[in-house]
Amino acid sequence: MFDGMEQQGKHLEPPGPRPVHTWPFKKLLPALVIAAAALLGFFAVEHRAITDAVTRVFVPSPESLFGRSRIYLLVLGTDDNWTESDQLYTKESRSDTIMAVALDFPSHVVSVVSVPRDMWVELPRGQGHAKINAAFMEGGVSESQAVVAHFLGLPTFDRYLVLKINATRGLIDAIGGIDVCVKQTMNYDDTWGHLHIHLKPGCQHLSGEQAVGYIRFRHDALGDIGRIQRQQEVVRTVVQKLKNDKFNDLTHIVALIGVARRNIATNLTFDEMRSLAFSFRNVNLAGIKTAQAPYVDSVIESDGEDALEVDRPALERMVAKYLTGPLAPPPTPNPALAATVTPSSVHVDVVNGSGLEGMAKTVADRLKKKGFVIDTIGNADRSDYANTMIEADSANRAAAEAVRDALALKTATVASSAEASLVVRVVVGQDALPQR
Repeated sequence: MFDGMEQQGKHLEPPGPRPVHTWPFKKLLPALVIAAAALLGFFAVEHRAITDAVTRVFVPSPESLFGRSRIYLLVLGTDDNWTESDQLYTKESRSDTIMAVALDFPSHVVSVVSVPRDMWVELPRGQGHAKINAAFMEGGVSESQAVVAHFLGLPTFDRYLVLKINATRGLIDAIGGIDVCVKQTMNYDDTWGHLHIHLKPGCQHLSGEQAVGYIRFRHDALGDIGRIQRQQEVVRTVVQKLKNDKFNDLTHIVALIGVARRNIATNLTFDEMRSLAFSFRNVNLAGIKTAQAPYVDSVIESDGEDALEVDRPALERMVAKYLTGPLAPPPTPNPALAATVTPSSVHVDVVNGSGLEGMAKTVADRLKKKGFVIDTIGNADRSDYANTMIEADSANRAAAEAVRDALALKTATVASSAEASLVVRVVVGQDALPQR
């Protein structure tokens, strides 16, 4: 978990400042991605006592807010640094947890590719090569977004989440701790790293600090494997407690929001967080897709430290499978609902988001021949929509299904529009382009 020398379970204090790394989230943090979004919009969507308030205030769909059916989040877990005089400072922190997360709105699938922090990459602006976690130290979130997107072959990241080392401790304390059955004696001290673990076997209630020690302990026969198992156990326990227990009183709400503000930095807006939390509130944690960027060998840095060399062909296949390609079977249209609609009663606006000039008119003509009334034809806000999106308010869901049925595009999705309107809006995507 921590770099440096170890002797009989204790670290030798190095002569100068040294990073204290956050625990590696790896395959388990996909759940915390959703938990973080839910935490930030927690009081608005998640509990019975406020469900009525939520239904009275319309929560826009993610499709309508982001203008697409899938977004990519960059999730970073940063380390902290300590001086010789034991003072905490954050300058030159590195991102020791790096994950690309795909959130697919129609299927509610969450898919994650974790990037090892030691992956050897080229930094922008002629800065040379370095481990990928150095991008955060060199240029903060913006450079991390650029470097990780280029490494994975993604055009960009739509949003980011940066979790500080205290996020897990604060969250667990805010919900009153968790119950865990410890299977073995755990004793470990790292004074330099501010880590003290002293747990005995048996089922017990853990505070945030104790739980962090429980999930960071690795000094047993299983090593990292046992640590990952404990991390996954704690995540399941925390998420289940957030879902099942009542944390809708003012005291808990204030505490949870405080944890988020102190320990999570993001460029998600409140409406976006609320929408994501509501849309993914019932996500099946066991069904979250996870993978780790593959590597073929290690390379030697100029200072003599080992770094990892990516297996580029394998990475491209992984990105296509877990991030950019289909994450679930194509959505099934509802022909029964569509059959209840008379096309001549449906007014449609068509905008082109496919990148090919004239596609809005082509699709509009197709719908007009089917009997739909075309009100306007124009261009979308972007030209890189992968899939055609059909927007309508909740009262016009049947009309939207009728339009989707008429287009006969298996990948077209129906989304709830942010504004009440009698008009169905069609954003033409690249799936409508003529097949070559």
